[in-house]
Amino acid sequence: VLFRSTRMKEWLTDFTTFRLGGPCRELISVVVAAKAVEVIRGWNAAGIPWRVMGGGSNLLVADVGIPEAVLRIHSGVPDCRREGELISVSAGTELDALARFAADEGLAGLGFAAGIPGTVGGGICGNAGAFGSALGDGLERLEVLTRAGDKKTRPRAALTFGYRASSLQQTGELIIRAWFRALPGDRAKLRAERDEILAARLEKHPDWHVLPTAGSFFKNLPAETTDGPRRAAGKFLEQAGAKQMREGGAYVFPKHANIVIAGPGAKAAEVARLTERMAAAVKEKFGFDLEPEVRFWGDLK
Repeated sequence: VLFRSTRMKEWLTDFTTFRLGGPCRELISVVVAAKAVEVIRGWNAAGIPWRVMGGGSNLLVADVGIPEAVLRIHSGVPDCRREGELISVSAGTELDALARFAADEGLAGLGFAAGIPGTVGGGICGNAGAFGSALGDGLERLEVLTRAGDKKTRPRAALTFGYRASSLQQTGELIIRAWFRALPGDRAKLRAERDEILAARLEKHPDWHVLPTAGSFFKNLPAETTDGPRRAAGKFLEQAGAKQMREGGAYVFPKHANIVIAGPGAKAAEVARLTERMAAAVKEKFGFDLEPEVRFWGDLK
């Protein structure tokens, strides 16, 4: 349930989907977030600064590393349960496993998460989503740990969610467990929809198990009309020539201008420089700024 590194410094390269990043002060992995109470309180008592990560799918860590300790909440074994009209799931469960569980149970509302890398905890914190839906939409409540290590329950009404954002990013609270409202659906239809989503992702997106990437790097743009869809950042990047860009070992995925690949020998600083060039090209051509969806840890200069 708890893994404490025996090395003086643990390299974060092994724990992000970009497969980049230097060392951290200490890395402790937990399957069940509630088991981290003693760790958090111990770090706090010792005055050790710390950060939290999930699946590392939306993270670019500096090549020189970071001075903080890192608590990693991740489980390779899904922990999803049906509780009446709710689905209960642990923070360390992978998002795709939650989507698969919902479909197998004949429960609608979470199918959009199929194929999204990362964990439920990290996904809720960043309000991950697709196809116009996001995790905050169907959330009922959370069980969290405060930065002091105290366990609390947070109803949905006590939280705020925006596009790829939530109030949890400001409070720094760690998610232990989440409950989502379950909507009855047709099991066969939900499974078929899941297969369609996975096929669509496979066609347009790289397999992050094979090519090191964080998926969409920049957030999509606000809609032009009140009830319209958000405008895809990838379309503006493509028109600005991003697909032809490369920086050292980092390059733009040929099938999607908003996805950066860390090729052989790539450095995090090269990814950072490449994405700066991509954003600058859009700014020059269209006059607006792109906002990264990927989080940056450490000095990436």
